[in-house]
Amino acid sequence: KEEFGHCKVPVKKYSSNPSLGQWCSTMRTAYNKIQKGMNTNSNLSRGRIERLEDIGFQWQSVDYDEAFEKRCRELIAFKEEFGHCKVPVKKYSSNPSL
Repeated sequence: KEEFGHCKVPVKKYSSNPSLGQWCSTMRTAYNKIQKGMNTNSNLSRGRIERLEDIGFQWQSVDYDEAFEKRCRELIAFKEEFGHCKVPVKKYSSNPSL
């Protein structure tokens, strides 16, 4: 958090400490299971959940609202350029992820 200003540790892209990324992924998985009432093999207690939340831990590694808005902006730019929203699945080289 001190280095990046947030606690969204990526699973695969944090080369400085890959085991931290994996641990965060494990915590997120356990938390999601707890939220669904499922049994988990982790020792993620309510106290530990609160501790992580106090630090600013993000239970979702992706901000889906932010990702959605980004895609909407990309789609608007596509429509402005081409006049429609029929984005080709394989042939749009300017933004293949769109």
